[in-house]
Amino acid sequence: MNNQGYPPNSRNGYGQQEEYAWYAPPPQAAPRRRASTSRRSGDEPAAGFVRGGAPGGAVGNKAPSQSSATGSRRSRSRTRVGSEADISFGSGQQTPKQPVMTAPVPPAANPYQGSQPGAYPYGSQNSYGGYQNSPSAGNQSYYAPSNQNVYQPPVSNPYPDNQPIPPMYNRATGVGYMPQPAPQEAAAGQGGVARKAQKAKQNARKNAAESSGGGPKKPRKTFNLKLALIKFVAVAVLAAAATGALYVWKVQSEVEPYGQIFLPNVYVDGINLSGMTYEQGSQAVWAQASAKQSGWYVRLKNESGSYKDITADMLGISFDPTAALQQAWAIGHTPDASGSVSIFALKEQVDVASQNRYEFSSAQQSANTAPIDTILDTLQRNAYRAPQDAAILSFNPDDFVNPFTFQQEVYGQWLDTTAVKEQILDMVNTLQSGEILLQTTPIVPQVTVADLQKTVTLRCRAVTPIASNSTEDRTNNIRVAFSKINGKSYADGEKFSFNKVVGRRTLENGFFEAIEYAYGEEVLGVGGGVCQASTTVYLAAIQGGLTITDRDAHSNPVSYTSLGMDATVSDTRGREVDFVFRNKTGGRIFIAAHVVQSGANKRSLLCEVRIYGPSLENVHYKLESETIEVLPKPEEPKLKEDKNGEHVIYNDETKMISKGREGYVVETYLCTYENDQQVSRERVSKDTYPARPDTMWVGITPRVP
Repeated sequence: MNNQGYPPNSRNGYGQQEEYAWYAPPPQAAPRRRASTSRRSGDEPAAGFVRGGAPGGAVGNKAPSQSSATGSRRSRSRTRVGSEADISFGSGQQTPKQPVMTAPVPPAANPYQGSQPGAYPYGSQNSYGGYQNSPSAGNQSYYAPSNQNVYQPPVSNPYPDNQPIPPMYNRATGVGYMPQPAPQEAAAGQGGVARKAQKAKQNARKNAAESSGGGPKKPRKTFNLKLALIKFVAVAVLAAAATGALYVWKVQSEVEPYGQIFLPNVYVDGINLSGMTYEQGSQAVWAQASAKQSGWYVRLKNESGSYKDITADMLGISFDPTAALQQAWAIGHTPDASGSVSIFALKEQVDVASQNRYEFSSAQQSANTAPIDTILDTLQRNAYRAPQDAAILSFNPDDFVNPFTFQQEVYGQWLDTTAVKEQILDMVNTLQSGEILLQTTPIVPQVTVADLQKTVTLRCRAVTPIASNSTEDRTNNIRVAFSKINGKSYADGEKFSFNKVVGRRTLENGFFEAIEYAYGEEVLGVGGGVCQASTTVYLAAIQGGLTITDRDAHSNPVSYTSLGMDATVSDTRGREVDFVFRNKTGGRIFIAAHVVQSGANKRSLLCEVRIYGPSLENVHYKLESETIEVLPKPEEPKLKEDKNGEHVIYNDETKMISKGREGYVVETYLCTYENDQQVSRERVSKDTYPARPDTMWVGITPRVP
């Protein structure tokens, strides 16, 4: 500020453009309170004053509005001048702040001239170089500076160059210069000044009306949809960008440690490499591979305790874990097409690795498995045992409890070298030392004792009683015949012939003389009694499921079995009668025949025949006979001459040899039972026992009267 009372760079009397607004520094400045004055209708502000210190009409040609009582009430805070400008006391010199205006402002007429001298609106530059608070549009309050501090708008300097300018007019004292617009500016701005003055009056009346109505109305805001959408999209984009940036930061912070280390659950040769760098993992794996390779062995041990060791030197085995390490490192460290590893791809693999287990094994560089094959072949030959089938060693017909002697079966064994070799190679691949127990596989024989026992079960046991009046020789003849049958066995399909087995009944063949039936008569003959032996064999054979091919009944009923169940034999030349059956059981049969004691009485004897062969399971057979016809006894006796006179002498003399009897026609049935339930009944024979008259001796000598 120069001594002429206007700021430098304004249009002064020297033709220079000043930058700051005019002001006249008062001789003594005292802080005054902010006063809100309301002008009466018709008061006009001094010309040339605008908001912000611009001269009248300089900014948009907008004149300041009049203040009102309402405007003073809106700005209730008391503001000291000192808050608007810095003032120094003591020396009497004031040093106000001088804010810089953005552009030169041309001079204009003062619309407030003569109305309120020395007053200027808030927001304009005061005499101290400060700015007043700007009230709301249309309701401006005015500031009254202290003493003679009067705001003067810049105008053209009417004085010649280097002539002093008189001080600004002070309305309170009536002293000072009232600047006027330049002639050329006044002519151009008279119309604008009048319009501005009229506008100011209208604003004053409007403010007064608003004041009487309870306060100023807030300006109505206009909603701009386009601007709101732009703001919303901008906010959304910024929020999305912030969220994305936060997520990227979070993912990066999670996976960053795994960029230089193995992922979780990654194993090579059983070593957990999680958290190791590639170098650390490689050192650990190589160290273990070297240690295991030097001390590696596989011990093959059999069940007896003997063993054979296989070492790495024997097989020439070496391992290289390089490929396994690279495969393990590739998990989470495989670059994409651009040659980099995405943090998102790495995070995905880290998550997968935490739920899974990755195992890799060192590759076998070289190994000669021929020694393994040689060792295993030798062990297999030594371990092999051939199986042995069970067998019937002997048939002991005289042993009634255990008639058969069996050779027990023997289970074989063999070594499954294929499985052992796979186990060895697996230990080679993993460099794992250990012991393999060579467990042999049993070989089951084809025939066991249990199997044989089913083939020699007792199919039938038949007995016939020996009469108490049987002579010793007759009983002995039975024993001789049984001795020739006892112990015989016949394969499936073979047949049994009683006459062939027993042979001719002669003294030379071991038989004795005894009573026997010959053509219906009891006669003394060698071998008497063998028919009871043949009958007992027949009963055992037919009820044991054998096929009867040749059998004849006696001419007379016998006392040791029922009608239709006997079988007679004879070895008389030309008149032979044989008993024959065939084995169709599907297996071998065995026959045991004895004369045994019946109970505690030594004189009570039985003929017993047992036939062994394939098991009948739950089946058994039984003979049943029915007499379908009875033949009456002839009334006329049958006479037999006693030529030697041993019994009777005269021809009118008779003596009973044997009493006659009725005859019978008998049918015999073979009944089949399963689980003790009869399932069939088949007729096997029809026999006729002729009726016989009494037989008497008669003499041959006529009686002489």
